[in-house]
Amino acid sequence: MRLAGLRFWGAGVTARGAAAVAAACVAASTAACSQARHGDVVIGVPPTVSTTSSSAAVTIATPPAPSTTTAPRTPRTPRLLIGPDGRPYGAPLVFTSTVPVPAELLFVLVVGSDARKGEDLRRAHADSVHLLAVDPRTRRGTVLGLPRDAWVEIPGHGNGKLTSALSLGGPDLLARTVQHLTGLPVHYWVLTGFVGLAGMVDELGGVDVQVERRMDDRASGAHFQPGWHHFTGSQALSYSRDRHSTPNGDFDRSARQGGLLLATLGKLRAEVSDDDGLQRWVDVLLRHAEIDVPLSQLLPLAALARRLDPPQVGNVVATGRVGHAGSQSVVFLGQEAAAVFLDLRPDAVVGPG
Repeated sequence: MRLAGLRFWGAGVTARGAAAVAAACVAASTAACSQARHGDVVIGVPPTVSTTSSSAAVTIATPPAPSTTTAPRTPRTPRLLIGPDGRPYGAPLVFTSTVPVPAELLFVLVVGSDARKGEDLRRAHADSVHLLAVDPRTRRGTVLGLPRDAWVEIPGHGNGKLTSALSLGGPDLLARTVQHLTGLPVHYWVLTGFVGLAGMVDELGGVDVQVERRMDDRASGAHFQPGWHHFTGSQALSYSRDRHSTPNGDFDRSARQGGLLLATLGKLRAEVSDDDGLQRWVDVLLRHAEIDVPLSQLLPLAALARRLDPPQVGNVVATGRVGHAGSQSVVFLGQEAAAVFLDLRPDAVVGPG
């Protein structure tokens, strides 16, 4: 269904698949770190964390004067599409764990960097931006997709696209920008790259994802018929990055990425029954990441992720008006989006708590 300022997704991408962005949720679920370093996946804690009190401001950037410039679109030649070869995950396993989990609201910023192989993840642009909000007490939450082209106020740099905050000041500045925009805290951030995500998906044995509609996008390499697909890491990455095969472009892509974050929880629940299973997933993360944190801090967050029921975690994308700032195509968020940010504060849920 659709509400003012956001879109809800869930029927299309169920909690039974995963892909490259879903692998980021594995990192998010096990993220806690004091200092970031370069790697396939970089996990860290922002230097400052805002509160969820009513005094925290929501900052919506003012659109500049409108422009009529429109970039032409290049026609795309259809390719041979890959047919379905996957299936839904089974029912969740009974889970037994002695690992304690956090008790307070948790907000994790999950960012996909568009850095290519050999480039610094922290100095490229943000290809995807999601804020994962969880209430451990109710085991409910929300994946909030933020348009990468949202026109926002970047602390110390004036107004610009949300995506550029990463290249201007790394994940700490991007976290500050998201806090400034939403008024919500960012307790941890997870920064992933194409190589690291694909590697994690492959090491976990691939992922089964339901493709809702025909996808044929030369730019991302997504060429899939509708149905359940068993994706390799590279296929999962292509699926999560396609923005040309769907009517709402980047908004639909953000929704698929959010759905894949939830789908990771479905995969986790279908495959992990105890702390040894959690440790295996954490070990996969560690082989693709550089982090400064003992496992004693990683496992509680992984245990929390395993306890979440994906249908109880909403998937929303903050929408706005598409327009131009000079020659740049951007998304102007409005007061409806601000209302969504406020709605998340008390219980990490959009709508009735």
